[in-house]
Amino acid sequence: MIMDVKLLETFRAVIETQSMTGAAKLLGLTQPAISTQIARLESQIGFPLFERVNGRLKASRQGRLFYTEVRHALGMIERLTRDAEGIRKGVTESVTIASHPSASISILPAIVAELRRRRPLARVRMINRSSEEVRAIFEAGGADIAIAEWPIHIPDIDLRRHKVPCVAILPKDHDLTKKREIIPADLAGESMIGMQVSRLIGHQVQSAFVEQDVEFDPGIVNEYFSSICALVTTGCGIGIVDQWSAQMFEPLGLAIRPFKPTIMYEIGVFARLQATPVPIIDEVIALIDQRLAAVEPIINCDGDA
Repeated sequence: MIMDVKLLETFRAVIETQSMTGAAKLLGLTQPAISTQIARLESQIGFPLFERVNGRLKASRQGRLFYTEVRHALGMIERLTRDAEGIRKGVTESVTIASHPSASISILPAIVAELRRRRPLARVRMINRSSEEVRAIFEAGGADIAIAEWPIHIPDIDLRRHKVPCVAILPKDHDLTKKREIIPADLAGESMIGMQVSRLIGHQVQSAFVEQDVEFDPGIVNEYFSSICALVTTGCGIGIVDQWSAQMFEPLGLAIRPFKPTIMYEIGVFARLQATPVPIIDEVIALIDQRLAAVEPIINCDGDA
């Protein structure tokens, strides 16, 4: 049996959008066309991919197992397509980097710029997803290098762990900029912008307030540090974010102060173990190591203790 790649792409789209309608919009097809393609694929493989539960479309047990293999196969096909295009155009070096949004904004731009300066003909593809999706894309073969929040449980990889303290970020004209460091009690009654507590770092920030008997009830809750930084620059409130993101947004109108108690934000940078070194991959990882190691402590703040 020869699998039709277009049918596999349709199946992946339905799984990832969780609906026939969403897949139709994503692929530029009609919903009946999506239904027909799924039916054709089910006929080819001989088992149902979806079932209806309380009127909602859900992947069957076989469908979930099949999706894992489809995601891996399509990742490899997409990589082959990119490699073939590079060979056709005379480009011999390429790298795909998958990362969570904060790293895509605060860490990678300067690294990619330096890489292109050193290797002008190199092709770089950046994939921006949640940490969970980054790990899945990497495992499926869709990325050479990945950056995701800790913890990371993937066997047989070259893994580097980096961590940095979280800091308080405030509008530049806020009264609390007079303080050298910020503690939860300083933020009682202030307009806060928080991270979702379903995220480990969001839970840690909330716990820091609870442990000091300070109410933490952010009026705005967001998923990403970069968005929190952008909201603070507009005067929406005060946030607690990683130092990498804070320093990236500082020129746009942020004041940064150390936050106590110390909360460490940790990410992992990982790649496949290579039997033979791949120079461009090794160089990107070295550039990431250099950039993350170069972050300086936030200590030069004017104001009262």
